[in-house]
Amino acid sequence: MYHFSKIVNCSFDEAIAQVTESLQEEGMGVLTEIDVQATLKKKIGVDFHRYKILGACHPQVAYQMLQTDDKAGVFYPCNVVVQEHEDGRVEVSAVDPLAMFLMIHDPRAKEIALDASQKVQRVIDRLGAAQAVA
Repeated sequence: MYHFSKIVNCSFDEAIAQVTESLQEEGMGVLTEIDVQATLKKKIGVDFHRYKILGACHPQVAYQMLQTDDKAGVFYPCNVVVQEHEDGRVEVSAVDPLAMFLMIHDPRAKEIALDASQKVQRVIDRLGAAQAVA
Protein backbone atom coordinates (compact mmCIF):
# COMPACT_ATOMS: atom_id res chain seq x y z
CA MET A 1 0.00 0.00 0.00
CA TYR A 2 1.38 3.42 -0.89
CA HIS A 3 -0.75 5.38 1.58
CA PHE A 4 -2.45 5.39 4.96
CA SER A 5 -6.10 6.51 4.95
CA LYS A 6 -8.88 7.05 7.42
CA ILE A 7 -12.43 8.38 7.39
CA VAL A 8 -12.69 10.87 10.25
CA ASN A 9 -15.80 11.87 12.16
CA CYS A 10 -15.46 15.63 11.88
CA SER A 11 -15.87 18.47 9.43
CA PHE A 12 -13.39 19.18 6.65
CA ASP A 13 -11.95 22.21 8.46
CA GLU A 14 -11.70 20.28 11.74
CA ALA A 15 -9.85 17.52 9.89
CA ILE A 16 -7.30 20.03 8.59
CA ALA A 17 -6.75 21.26 12.16
CA GLN A 18 -6.48 17.71 13.53
CA VAL A 19 -3.98 16.69 10.85
CA THR A 20 -1.87 19.79 11.48
CA GLU A 21 -1.85 19.14 15.23
CA SER A 22 -1.09 15.43 14.79
CA LEU A 23 1.80 16.25 12.44
CA GLN A 24 3.21 18.65 15.03
CA GLU A 25 3.07 15.92 17.67
CA GLU A 26 5.41 13.88 15.45
CA GLY A 27 7.78 16.81 14.93
CA MET A 28 6.42 17.52 11.46
CA GLY A 29 5.13 20.72 9.94
CA VAL A 30 3.12 21.78 6.91
CA LEU A 31 5.34 23.44 4.30
CA THR A 32 2.73 23.81 1.57
CA GLU A 33 -1.03 23.79 1.22
CA ILE A 34 -2.79 23.32 -2.11
CA ASP A 35 -6.52 23.93 -2.38
CA VAL A 36 -7.26 21.61 -5.30
CA GLN A 37 -10.94 22.62 -5.45
CA ALA A 38 -10.09 26.32 -5.88
CA THR A 39 -7.19 25.62 -8.24
CA LEU A 40 -9.24 23.45 -10.60
CA LYS A 41 -12.06 26.02 -10.63
CA LYS A 42 -9.65 28.85 -11.41
CA LYS A 43 -7.47 27.03 -13.95
CA ILE A 44 -9.96 24.92 -15.90
CA GLY A 45 -13.38 26.03 -14.69
CA VAL A 46 -14.48 22.70 -13.20
CA ASP A 47 -16.26 22.04 -9.94
CA PHE A 48 -14.51 19.57 -7.67
CA HIS A 49 -15.18 18.50 -4.11
CA ARG A 50 -13.24 19.98 -1.18
CA TYR A 51 -9.72 18.58 -1.49
CA LYS A 52 -6.55 19.95 0.08
CA ILE A 53 -3.02 18.67 -0.20
CA LEU A 54 -0.81 19.45 2.78
CA GLY A 55 2.91 19.12 2.09
CA ALA A 56 4.36 17.82 5.36
CA CYS A 57 7.98 17.56 6.40
CA HIS A 58 9.97 16.20 9.32
CA PRO A 59 13.21 18.23 9.17
CA GLN A 60 15.42 15.60 10.80
CA VAL A 61 14.13 12.82 8.52
CA ALA A 62 14.55 15.09 5.49
CA TYR A 63 18.11 15.94 6.48
CA GLN A 64 19.04 12.30 7.12
CA MET A 65 17.62 11.20 3.78
CA LEU A 66 19.47 13.98 1.94
CA GLN A 67 22.67 12.85 3.64
CA THR A 68 22.02 9.39 2.20
CA ASP A 69 21.12 10.59 -1.30
CA ASP A 70 21.24 14.23 -2.38
CA LYS A 71 18.53 13.62 -5.01
CA ALA A 72 16.00 12.43 -2.37
CA GLY A 73 14.50 15.91 -2.35
CA VAL A 74 12.55 15.04 -5.50
CA PHE A 75 10.23 13.08 -3.20
CA TYR A 76 9.60 15.97 -0.76
CA PRO A 77 7.34 16.95 0.86
CA CYS A 78 5.29 14.02 2.13
CA ASN A 79 1.75 14.74 1.00
CA VAL A 80 -1.31 14.45 3.20
CA VAL A 81 -4.69 14.77 1.48
CA VAL A 82 -7.89 15.87 3.20
CA GLN A 83 -10.98 15.45 1.05
CA GLU A 84 -14.72 15.69 1.53
CA HIS A 85 -16.68 13.04 -0.35
CA GLU A 86 -20.10 13.67 -1.93
CA ASP A 87 -21.81 11.91 0.97
CA GLY A 88 -20.16 14.34 3.43
CA ARG A 89 -17.58 11.89 4.79
CA VAL A 90 -14.14 13.37 5.30
CA GLU A 91 -11.12 11.24 4.45
CA VAL A 92 -7.49 11.83 5.32
CA SER A 93 -4.79 10.05 3.31
CA ALA A 94 -1.04 10.29 3.64
CA VAL A 95 1.72 8.91 1.49
CA ASP A 96 3.68 6.08 3.09
CA PRO A 97 7.30 7.28 3.14
CA LEU A 98 8.49 3.68 2.96
CA ALA A 99 6.81 3.29 -0.44
CA MET A 100 7.90 6.77 -1.49
CA PHE A 101 11.60 6.12 -0.88
CA LEU A 102 11.80 2.59 -2.36
CA MET A 103 13.66 4.02 -5.33
CA ILE A 104 16.66 4.91 -3.18
CA HIS A 105 18.79 1.78 -3.10
CA ASP A 106 20.69 2.31 0.10
CA PRO A 107 20.18 0.30 3.30
CA ARG A 108 20.30 3.48 5.41
CA ALA A 109 17.55 5.04 3.28
CA LYS A 110 15.26 2.12 4.07
CA GLU A 111 15.88 2.58 7.83
CA ILE A 112 15.11 6.31 7.60
CA ALA A 113 12.01 5.67 5.49
CA LEU A 114 10.75 3.05 7.95
CA ASP A 115 11.09 5.56 10.80
CA ALA A 116 9.24 8.19 8.74
CA SER A 117 6.56 5.66 7.81
CA GLN A 118 5.92 4.90 11.47
CA LYS A 119 5.62 8.63 12.21
CA VAL A 120 3.07 9.14 9.43
CA GLN A 121 1.10 6.06 10.53
CA ARG A 122 0.91 7.53 14.05
CA VAL A 123 -0.33 10.83 12.58
CA ILE A 124 -3.21 9.02 10.89
CA ASP A 125 -3.90 6.76 13.89
CA ARG A 126 -4.25 9.81 16.17
CA LEU A 127 -7.06 11.34 14.12
CA GLY A 128 -10.53 11.38 15.70
CA ALA A 129 -12.79 8.35 16.03
CA ALA A 130 -12.92 6.90 12.58
CA GLN A 131 -12.38 3.84 10.48
CA ALA A 132 -9.41 2.80 8.37
CA VAL A 133 -9.76 2.78 4.59
CA ALA A 134 -7.94 0.31 2.39
